[in-house]
Amino acid sequence: MSFLNDAFKSYELHESLDRISTDDGKAVEDYTMQQVLSEAYYVLSCFYEAGHSNNDLLNSDIKDERQQATKEIKALKSFIKKYQGNLTLNKLGA
Repeated sequence: MSFLNDAFKSYELHESLDRISTDDGKAVEDYTMQQVLSEAYYVLSCFYEAGHSNNDLLNSDIKDERQQATKEIKALKSFIKKYQGNLTLNKLGA
């Protein structure tokens, strides 16, 4: 599943999917693209949520932390951009 390979380019998304799959008693590979995309949106939102540890990284005084957060955001946005159109096409039956 190439969409999972792309999802795993984001450390935060990969970790989140691992936690969820453990809680659900499922393999990460059992999740649909739509479910993974939904989780990507959630993880991305955490970077903009005041009080969340990812938001703290994004607004850190430590340059390396800010750079890592920015890298994660770029990976998440790239994943979302690449796959959100596929979901629209799938819903239309294309």
